[in-house]
Formats: sequence, structure tokens, C-alpha cells
Amino acid sequence: MVDPIYRKTDAGQDEIRTRARKLDHKLRALLLMVNGERRGEDLLAQVAGMGVGPDALDMLAAQGLVEPVQEAAPAMSAAVGDAPARASAAAADTNLFSVYAMRHAPAAEPEATLDPVQPTHSAAEIDAFQHLYHFYTEVIGQHLGLRGYMLQVKVEKAQDLPALLILREPLHAALLRAKGEITAHAILRELDTIAQDLRAAAG
Repeated sequence: MVDPIYRKTDAGQDEIRTRARKLDHKLRALLLMVNGERRGEDLLAQVAGMGVGPDALDMLAAQGLVEPVQEAAPAMSAAVGDAPARASAAAADTNLFSVYAMRHAPAAEPEATLDPVQPTHSAAEIDAFQHLYHFYTEVIGQHLGLRGYMLQVKVEKAQDLPALLILREPLHAALLRAKGEITAHAILRELDTIAQDLRAAAG
């Protein structure tokens, strides 16, 4: 693969949470940008302003924190631009920390919480969560870049739908600063439509 798509490994997801390897802040920024959808050159371009070298992805891969995605055959890859097909393919990606967290959520005591999210999650819930996760990461990557670093950290750490939905206002504020009112409102309308569909499906 000349310019592969990269995704975080389980070790990479763990590093986001624990900072156990004490990565240089430049490498950590790059690791955070890796989401299983973006190619190496695109990722490096996002952090070029920080002085990240072209071998940075190789360094992360050498530590087992990222890996190239095995891409589909050409006939199937033509459908990558199609949102439903992309969402379906994404459902199989177990390397996203947020989906990993949902699938491995610890069993909660039934009477101890009023949290509407159940200890176990259906395939539909996981798919809906991943759909929203990808919406945030695509918007942050496309419109905010490094300016959305801290917001992306919050997205990565979210473990359920409410935790993602509560990031609506921080996203709105960041988009207003970076892109202006028209773009911010257009993106938020799309987010609100997605959220409404999720609530309808859950209700």
C-alpha cells in the first residue's frame, strides 16, 4: 500500500487513556488523529505545523500503537464515499476505543444508577454509537485539525451515547471560532438530525 489508511491498535487505545509510554506530544497528537479512516499523508499533513517528520507513523507502528488497515478490493472500495456503506464497514472495526469500551462496559448494579445506558449493548446501539463517533472525528479532522485536539480527546474517551451527545456545545463553540456561523450551524443541524434519529430509534 503506497499510502495506507491507519487505525489505532488496542495498545494505541490504551495509550490514549493511560499515557503509559509518555509519548512526545507531537507523536501523541498524531496518534490521536488516527481514526481508521484517514490515510498516512493526510494525517501527517494535519500535524505538519508541529514539525512532525514523515517517519512519525512508522515510529508509532514500531511501538505497536497503530497499524495499516487492510483495504477492500477495488470494486468495494468505490463505495467508501457512500455513508451507509462506510457505517457498515466501520461496524466491524473493533479497534475504536469507544466501541471497545461499550462492548466491554462493566456490569453495573441494577439499582445503583439511573443511567439509561444498559450494562450490555445491542448491535444497534453499538452501530449508532459508532455512527456518531465517526461524525465527530470526521468533523474535527476536516474542520478543526489540531485546534480540535482537546475535543478529540473527549470523543475518544466517551463510553456511551450520552457522553458523545454532551459534546455538542463544545463542538459548536469550536466550529464558530474556526469556521464561522454559517458552517457551524450547518454542521450542528446535521448533528441534531443524527441525534434525533438516535433518540427515535431508542424510544
